Parts: sequence; C-alpha cells; structure tokens
Amino acid sequence: MASELTPPPLRVVDRDLLRKEFAAIEARQAVLTDQGQKLMARIRPSSKYHGQGEEGALFAVCIGPRGDYSVFGGPGGQYRLSDVDLFAVFDETRPPTQITFED
Repeated sequence: MASELTPPPLRVVDRDLLRKEFAAIEARQAVLTDQGQKLMARIRPSSKYHGQGEEGALFAVCIGPRGDYSVFGGPGGQYRLSDVDLFAVFDETRPPTQITFED
C-alpha cells in the first residue's frame, strides 16, 4: 500500500539540451525568413489543369504579383491559387508540409 502512495519520480529536463534545440530552431527560422522558404505545389484534382505533368507530383513554385495566375512553376508555368495545393519545405530531411487545402 505504501508504494501506491509514493509519487513517481519527477522527470529530469536537460535545460542545456533544450536551449540548444530551441536555438537551432530559431536560427533555421531566421534563415528562412531572411533568404526565403522553398514552396512546392501539386495540381488539385478539381483543376482544369489536372492532366498536366505527373499526377500528384510536387513541383517547385514561387508566388508573384500577376493577378489571378500568381503561382509560377510546374509543367504549365503558372497557375491560380485555386488550382494548386501549396506545400512548404521546413527541413530537407522531412516531407513538405501542406499549407493549403481544397474546400
């Protein structure tokens, strides 16, 4: 019965390790903010451009100020935001993270 009343030991947190990890994250965010972040896109199945390129393939894009067709890159050269799903590359060792979704 005494063991049931004894609380478990507290978790030990390595503060120096956490500080190093947070510093690395902040440094990476600073680089992305300063030098830009890699964006990828995939043509949505609902788009009239869906047949262009390899189905479901991601391709590098950039965003520009050209009215409706402001997504530049890929097999067609330029797309509307409503024609693609956008992905951000946060870390080259992990898959891109989808940041837009079709309604």
